[in-house]
Amino acid sequence: MTSPSPSTSPGTSRAHDEDGTATVGTDSTAATNTTTTGKRRRRPWVITTLASVVGVLAMLVTVLMTAPVPTTATALATLAADALHEGTLIAVLVGAVLAVIAWRRRARAALLIAGASAVLMAVMTAVPAAALLQEADRQHVDVSVGRFLGHGLDKDSGRPKGTETLTYATAGSTELKLDHVPGQGPARNPGGTRPAMVYVHGGGWKIGERSDGYAWSKWFAERGYAAFTIDYRLLPHADWQTGPGDVKAAVGYVRDNAARFGVDPSDITLFGESAGGHLAMMAGYTEGDPMFPPTNPHADTSVRRVINFYGTTDLDDVTAHSTAPGLIRSASREYVGGTPEQRPDAWNASSPLHHVRPGLPATLSMHGADDRLISPSQMHLLDRALAGAGVPHRSVELPWTSHLFDLTRGNLTTQIAEGVIQQFDQQTAR
Repeated sequence: MTSPSPSTSPGTSRAHDEDGTATVGTDSTAATNTTTTGKRRRRPWVITTLASVVGVLAMLVTVLMTAPVPTTATALATLAADALHEGTLIAVLVGAVLAVIAWRRRARAALLIAGASAVLMAVMTAVPAAALLQEADRQHVDVSVGRFLGHGLDKDSGRPKGTETLTYATAGSTELKLDHVPGQGPARNPGGTRPAMVYVHGGGWKIGERSDGYAWSKWFAERGYAAFTIDYRLLPHADWQTGPGDVKAAVGYVRDNAARFGVDPSDITLFGESAGGHLAMMAGYTEGDPMFPPTNPHADTSVRRVINFYGTTDLDDVTAHSTAPGLIRSASREYVGGTPEQRPDAWNASSPLHHVRPGLPATLSMHGADDRLISPSQMHLLDRALAGAGVPHRSVELPWTSHLFDLTRGNLTTQIAEGVIQQFDQQTAR
């Protein structure tokens, strides 16, 4: 007679090893073991995948920030990487959090990848920051690390309070607009007037709008300036003469309405970035030149200062050190309307460098040392020409910095730029 199997109490389960030996355990223990095993099998893959994504992004950012790969795509991608230098702080935090999770889950591969990514991004944050702090010291500019850490990614590009929009010129059926931001605080110039700043946006002469300058106009207004950001005609509805002509018309409009704006007409600053820097120099350096008349007639379109951020100064040399020569060459030819061989006079006349002479407005130039689109060599060519002509000027090359370095408001490059502009303003005051 076969003996009955040993009874099992409720809540237990019977299992058999491969050799047939029976084992007994509780149902809850088995369920726990199954759940834990499932988690251990699934979660390492998830955390490893996330860590790998962060690792790839960290390597990509590092390459973009350090390796001058000569392709247009890389040059354009560098704009995003450089504009988000402070974003590496976020990458450090994400990598560190993933590393902690991987350590707790005993996911060794994920721990190694996430930890290495966090260290790499920490280095790519610390090295540029240290270089820029040293540059700030050389320029005798105070910067705030707290502002960098807390507001490094702030753009602050909203329409400033109190802004009014006006038409400053008419070109055919096109009305050209400007936005006026009244200065704050007491007027500082003789007669209770204010200095004026006229901002010219960038965009390769074919994109952009006056609102691109809202952050700077707000900054200038807070320091007592009457600030103006302007539109101008863009390609393909413009040519090599209309851009400088529109900028001159804006300056003439401000001068003619100086009493209305409370502006000192002898204290106007033209400030442009990239293509806007080129147009600001062209307008400031060709006062009275019949080749570049203002769009609407004005008796006087002169300015006291020109501020040029990473603008083209010599079209003949602009592609020499660019990692995107095809893009720059195409934009330059579209702006001029032909090649140097096809339009030699227009090509020559469209370079600010060729208009340098004694008596020009004092000029401040700032450029990133790692600008992949417009090389800082453009600034150095202008610097030497202005020095030879005896024009008051100052040139600042920012380390670990590319095009659009002032896109965010709290970063170290923007803080240095603000300090240098204030110094330049004081140095050129009458």
